[in-house]
Amino acid sequence: MIDNTSDKINLNVSDSKDAQDEGVFANREKRELRPSGPSEGGESEELPVVDETSQNKCVDIDEALQLAADNRDKWMRAVAEFENYKKRSIQERSKFQKYRNEELLRDMLPVMDNLERAIAASDAKSAGPLLDGVKMTANMFKDVLSRFGVKAIESVGGPFNPEFQEAIATLNDPGRDTNSVIEELEKGYMYQDRLLRPAKVVVSTK
Repeated sequence: MIDNTSDKINLNVSDSKDAQDEGVFANREKRELRPSGPSEGGESEELPVVDETSQNKCVDIDEALQLAADNRDKWMRAVAEFENYKKRSIQERSKFQKYRNEELLRDMLPVMDNLERAIAASDAKSAGPLLDGVKMTANMFKDVLSRFGVKAIESVGGPFNPEFQEAIATLNDPGRDTNSVIEELEKGYMYQDRLLRPAKVVVSTK
């Protein structure tokens, strides 16, 4: 009888220890499963999960968009520069076409000067046919210059204009307005809308 009672006591003690151990493990599992940082209302808050792969993808997209914007800006600048280059080329080509004969016509002006001097210095009574031939040649020369857009500048009697005239000398003439052209020593010419050669003149003073 005594032995059976002791065996029952031992069994009860071992059972109680097993129950305590199971309770400890259960509590530990509950603590491990309990979310950290409970909210004020007692409800648990789930922390957001950050995906590093998606973060890197967002960074790559932003860099790609910035690179695309930079490339588009460079392309637009290149197109604008090319358009400006084409406009400048057209203007330069047009300008060249308009004034392509400038040097040639300027070199021909002394020939015209000499023909006019020959006519002015000749004696109309004694020259005869020779003078007529010189006048005819001078008129033909004027027609050629006129067809190319060369026109003489009218200077005598008008006010002195330094943009189109070059004052070689001054002369005190009370009968003339101050700074007016008294005499033309060499005729000036315009080519289209550009000065081909300034007139060399004598200007009056008081």
